[in-house]
Amino acid sequence: MTATKTASDIIESAPMGFRQWGIVVICIGVLALDGYDVLSIAFAAPGLAEEWGLSKAALGIILPLELVGMALGSVVLGGFADSRGRRPTLLLGLLILTLGMAAAGIAPNVWVLGLARVFTGLGIGGLLATATATSSDFCNAKYRAVAVVLVAGGFPLGVYIGATFLAPLLASFDWRITFYLGSAMSLISLPAVYFWIPESIAYLERAGGVNAQSETRRVMRSLGHPTPDNLATHRGGVLQPVGMKSLFAPSLISITVLLSIAYFGTVGTYYYFVKWMPTIIADLGYSISEATRVLGFVSLGGVVGSVGVGLLIRVASIRPVLIVCLVSAAISIVGFPYFTDTLESMRYVGFLAGIFIFAALSGYFGLFAVSFPSSLLGSGSGLVLAIGRGGAVLGPLIPGFLFTAGFTIKTVALIMTSGVICAAFAVALLRSQSSAFAGAQLAD
Repeated sequence: MTATKTASDIIESAPMGFRQWGIVVICIGVLALDGYDVLSIAFAAPGLAEEWGLSKAALGIILPLELVGMALGSVVLGGFADSRGRRPTLLLGLLILTLGMAAAGIAPNVWVLGLARVFTGLGIGGLLATATATSSDFCNAKYRAVAVVLVAGGFPLGVYIGATFLAPLLASFDWRITFYLGSAMSLISLPAVYFWIPESIAYLERAGGVNAQSETRRVMRSLGHPTPDNLATHRGGVLQPVGMKSLFAPSLISITVLLSIAYFGTVGTYYYFVKWMPTIIADLGYSISEATRVLGFVSLGGVVGSVGVGLLIRVASIRPVLIVCLVSAAISIVGFPYFTDTLESMRYVGFLAGIFIFAALSGYFGLFAVSFPSSLLGSGSGLVLAIGRGGAVLGPLIPGFLFTAGFTIKTVALIMTSGVICAAFAVALLRSQSSAFAGAQLAD
C-alpha cells in the first residue's frame, strides 16, 4: 500500500513525472558544460601555442592541468555530495567553473592559465560525480541506468556543441573566446539548477531530522508524487563521509579496483586522441577552425555512441557491450593517422572513433549506478573518476614527449591505444571477480 511506503520506495516504483525528466535534462546540460570545459584547452591550444611560442613538450604539460583539479574535485566534492547534499554541490561546482573559465580567459601568461585550469578542474570533477548521482536519485528503477548513461552522454554533446560554435568564432577571435564562452554558459546554468533541482530524496532520508522530513514532503509534492505517511529517518545532522572506507570493504573492493583500472586506461586513450587532435591537424597545414570542425565530428560520433549504448543496455549486458566498444575504439584510433590525407577522411574516421570511445565512457556511468548503493554513489563514482584522472593526465602528457623525441603520429597512436586494450581486459574480469555483478544486466 502507498501509505506504508517510504518516499524512496515511491520514487523507485512510480512513473517518472515531468520535473524528474527535467532534472535529468538539466544534468545532461551540466555534463555538457563539463565536456566543453575539459576540451576548451584543446580548442585553444593551437592559438595559445602560437602566441606564446610553446613547444609540444610544454603544450603536453599544459593540456592536462585541469585534470589535476578534477582528481581532487571528484573525491572531495563527490564525498561532499554524499555528506552535504547533491544540490549545494552542483551549485558550488558551477560557480567554480564560471570563475575558473573567466580567469583562464584573462590569463596574461602560461602560469596564470595553468592555475586557472587546475581550479576549473575542481568544479569539473565534482560535477561529473554529482550530476550522475543526482539523476540516479531522481529516477525510478526502470529508467535509472539508461538515464545515468544519457546524462554521461552530455559530455560529448558539450564538446560537439562547443566545436560547432567555436569553429566560426575562432576564425574571427583569438583563443580566449573559448574560455569566455565557457564561463558565460556556466553562469547561465546556475539559475536552472537553483530553481529546478531540489535536494534528492535519498539524501534527505539519510540525513533524517525534522527539517529533512519537512523538506521531503515539499520535494515529493513538487515532483507530483503522494507524500508518504512513513518518512524514513536514520539520524539527524550532517552525514559523515564514510564512502572511501566502505568502497574498500570485501563486498566492494574488487568492483572499485577493476572499475578504476578500466576507467584509467580508457580516459588515457581518450584524452590523447581529443586533446592532441586539433594540434596534429593544424601541424598538417590546416587552419585552427578546420581542426576544430574535425573534433566536432568526433564529438558528434560521441553523442551517437552515448545514446546508442544507453538504448543497447536495455536489452544486453553492459560488459560485452563495453568490451566491443573498447576494442573498436582501439582499432579506430590506431587507424586514424592512416586517413590524414584529406579533411573529409579525418572527419569520417574521427566520427567512428568518437562513437566507440564515448559509448564506452558513458557505459561506465551505468556500471557506477548499479555497482554502488545510493549512499556511496557520489563517493564511489568520485573515487573511480579521480583515479581515472591519472590516465587523463598521462594521455596528453606522454605524447608531448613522444612527439618531441621524434616519434611519428602512427607510432604514438599505437602506444596510446594500449589504455583501452587494458580496460577491455579489466571489464572482462568484472564478472568473475565480483559476485555483486553475477547475472546483472542493465535491463528491467
